[in-house]
Amino acid sequence: MLARRGLLALMPLSACTGLPSGESAGLPIASLVGTGFAALHAEGEGGPGALLGSAVAVAPGLVACTTHALPAGARTVWLRRGDGAPARRVPVLAHSPRMDLTILGDGEGLLTPAALCNRPVEAGDRIWAAGMPGIGPGVATGIVEIPDAILPRFGRGFTARLAALMGYSGGPVVGPDGCLRGLVAALPDGDGAGVLAALSGIDLGGLARGADRRVFILSIRQALEEVPRLGVA
Repeated sequence: MLARRGLLALMPLSACTGLPSGESAGLPIASLVGTGFAALHAEGEGGPGALLGSAVAVAPGLVACTTHALPAGARTVWLRRGDGAPARRVPVLAHSPRMDLTILGDGEGLLTPAALCNRPVEAGDRIWAAGMPGIGPGVATGIVEIPDAILPRFGRGFTARLAALMGYSGGPVVGPDGCLRGLVAALPDGDGAGVLAALSGIDLGGLARGADRRVFILSIRQALEEVPRLGVA
């Protein structure tokens, strides 16, 4: 059991466009961004449609993203790998009823699974996240604030002070070792700035607040424990 726990209000971090591979160069998240990270797109006419957020490979053939980022009833979406490889359509395999987690199929092996963290996060840990904002940086650096937090409907994880923007939803969060610690999920105690971002495609509130923004991150350990319960392991 981790030392501190919070029960939090919420605001989703769904998408609001370049890939973050260039920005990640020399950072712990660089390797994952190039091979295990993807931009998440809706179905379009004959190919990828609107940008929805981000996704990350968590096991061979399995990719995780946040449920709130997906259109209701979507059976397929498109993934565009972080190194710019051609996008591919993938199936939506399962939604968790217990947390903000959806598992996508990647039978063709577009993405390489991330290396997973095997220790709990601690307050003060430095972290890096990647995402697909419309305007603004695609890589953010932050500090873990509450290492054990529960966000109703989103699950259990931790909070961090992190300059994440709309479009980071479902994106990977790693530590100094480059291992995956969680998925960017929501803004606790968010305000009307998130609504404006969803309407305009520009996260002005996030750009203004920068690293002072408080972000909820779904624990990768919790997500992986959920996968077998969804029948897709």
